[in-house]
Amino acid sequence: MKKLFIISAIFALFLVSCQSDINQASWLIGNWTHTSTEGKFTEKWIQNNNKSLLGNSYFVIENDTVFSERVNLVQRGKDLFYIVEITTEPNSEVTEFKLTFSSENQLVFENPENDFPKKITYNRIHNDSIFAEISGGGNPQGFPMKRE
Repeated sequence: MKKLFIISAIFALFLVSCQSDINQASWLIGNWTHTSTEGKFTEKWIQNNNKSLLGNSYFVIENDTVFSERVNLVQRGKDLFYIVEITTEPNSEVTEFKLTFSSENQLVFENPENDFPKKITYNRIHNDSIFAEISGGGNPQGFPMKRE
């Protein structure tokens, strides 16, 4: 009987650890920026409700927004989805990426059907710095950012 209880407890813990939870992405919440000689990239995340985060990203060159996108990070059942729409492109379609890996300091979203990117990765370096990367299907691009 004791063995059955231990096996059941281990199995329950395994099931809980396999489920995705919007709270594992809470370290994204805040304002993040990267300034280079080319311009300023900003990404802002807020908690929308207990099942989603809302993000906005934009790249500004000399007071002109040359790129912007809206992101909804949504929990559907036990899965997390990174849903992105490029707002600087007319008639832009929404593209979804599913969380395929997560740890305390990393989130990986993938959509193998998308042309580019196929993968979006966020790495928490410290509480005040993250590194985002888009890759797969083209030249990888990295975005080191600091918390504002």
